[in-house]
Amino acid sequence: MTDAQDPKLLWFSFLKTFTRALVQINLYKPDHPQVRQALDEGQALLGQIADSLGGGDLSVTIDNDKLLINGVPLVAADKLPNSLRNLYTKFRLQTITFKPGASGEDLLALCQVQAHKGEAKAFLAERGVEKIKLDEAVYAKVDSARTPGAASVVTPGQTGAAGQAASPQEKVAEKISGQSFESALATVVGRVTSDPEEQRRVIALLEAKFRDAVEAGVTRALEEVRREKKKVENDMARTESVMTSMADGVVVVDKDGKILMMNPQAEAISGKPLAELSGKKIVDLSQIENQVVSLAKEIKSENRADISKEIIKTGSAEIAETVKKATALIQNEDGKIVGSVSIPTDAVKLKQVEQLQQDFIANMTHELRSPLTSIKAALEIMGREAGAPTESARGILNTAIRNTERLNSIITDILDFSKLQSGKMVFHQEGAAAGDIVREAAEAMRAWTTSKGITLNVNVEPGVQHVYADKRRTVQVLINLVSNAIKFTPQGGTIEISADAGKEALSGFSFFSVKDTGCGIKKEDQGKIFEKFVQVASGEKVGGTGLGLSITKAMVVMQGGRITLESEPGKGSTFRVGMPVYKGQGDQQVFEQVPEVKEAPKPWWKKLLGM
Repeated sequence: MTDAQDPKLLWFSFLKTFTRALVQINLYKPDHPQVRQALDEGQALLGQIADSLGGGDLSVTIDNDKLLINGVPLVAADKLPNSLRNLYTKFRLQTITFKPGASGEDLLALCQVQAHKGEAKAFLAERGVEKIKLDEAVYAKVDSARTPGAASVVTPGQTGAAGQAASPQEKVAEKISGQSFESALATVVGRVTSDPEEQRRVIALLEAKFRDAVEAGVTRALEEVRREKKKVENDMARTESVMTSMADGVVVVDKDGKILMMNPQAEAISGKPLAELSGKKIVDLSQIENQVVSLAKEIKSENRADISKEIIKTGSAEIAETVKKATALIQNEDGKIVGSVSIPTDAVKLKQVEQLQQDFIANMTHELRSPLTSIKAALEIMGREAGAPTESARGILNTAIRNTERLNSIITDILDFSKLQSGKMVFHQEGAAAGDIVREAAEAMRAWTTSKGITLNVNVEPGVQHVYADKRRTVQVLINLVSNAIKFTPQGGTIEISADAGKEALSGFSFFSVKDTGCGIKKEDQGKIFEKFVQVASGEKVGGTGLGLSITKAMVVMQGGRITLESEPGKGSTFRVGMPVYKGQGDQQVFEQVPEVKEAPKPWWKKLLGM
């Protein structure tokens, strides 16, 4: 059996993908590209596993500190990622069964159940998930009457296992079954002793013991109720403290939502005095310009039935959405509110405007690319089929082609920058040969270097290890660096693209280098060369967006790599890109380390608000 057919590798791949989805659903929205990619991969792997099993189920069990797949031990439970173990622990699960045909939406519901406060089975049932079954761990108590050596229970009128008549003890059980507690106790004690005084003492002693046992049981039950009551009271007090700390104004309403009292801060917000608003419904405040009211549909106290969780919202929908996005609640591990974080609503509004701007730029640049590609193709066809144009006509045609290439490069930079800003740039990392990446980048840029009279050399160190990277994006990184080198290297200069292995502390990386003999970069300018919209080389500025190196660095870092610059004015520049060495990422040896795409760091409040 080949590795591709080994079912254990398929199992490991699915568990790794499912664990990645569990982690990412806590970081992103369900429609985020990273989440969708993990779910699609999980669905595809489940299909392959079903085919390998002949259409059978896939059961994932944690039992006796081991992970079993269809009963086959795979790894120790303590080697599993925390997110996967927590799913089993939180809902007391023993087995998760995936039936053939389980979809990505089914996997999404299973990932979302980890944030659910109720029963996991009910959560999946509400979402119509039928292809995933959950089995809870069951601990059975052994009935002492059924243990070896225990007496068999025989009902009245029956004989024992050996065909004998019911014993005297069984007749006593038949007799007391219909008696009150006191009568039954007297009957049992009467079988022990015939002395009336002794019987009274034994009955009194048994009644005292029974009473003590009942009181102890009731006390334990009440203690649990008291603890739960105190927990609810604490949760309510904490939530009330958090909510009141978010606002100075207080409005008191009756059971119908009519205003009874307002403090001065609330009067200032409403813009009207209490005398004018008293007796009016609180929802009428939303008729005042720029105000939003959120009110529980049921505001009466209720202790006999569940209340509705619906909220009545009145006021400008746009303002309400802005206020909502300006505040996030902080919950503890039990899902209880313990705090909040807010940003100025003006900042949220600015963020919304920035998002519209980014969407506009992305759409416009995408629409510009198609006609530009057609124009460039037409110009190239004219250059090949126009016979022998005059020197002047040839120069005009070449200028037009170069400008279309330059414009296409600018549009590509803007599109990539827009994807990076919105978090929509997806990387598909896998093992890739460093030499292939270098040669592909060189071939893509050879025509340009030749036209400028620049020599392009390729040097791949023997034995350099494969890299764990998105090959297409890594080729783009080198193309960006070569393109930058061409701009600053004069005619007759040299550019070298090379690949070599990392040494000593950097042995976990394979390095790509782009070295030129151009004008170089001043020491004071090297710190800002990777910033957006910056183009500096020995104090000179050239055409372009100034986004190329910024995009290049982002694509390297998001793949777990690093990029450095060595340069001196007049002696050229050397950019070195280190990418992680491929060590079988995705195989079972590194199952504990679920690979995740790294994104550019965000402020903590943006992460919390999902911005």
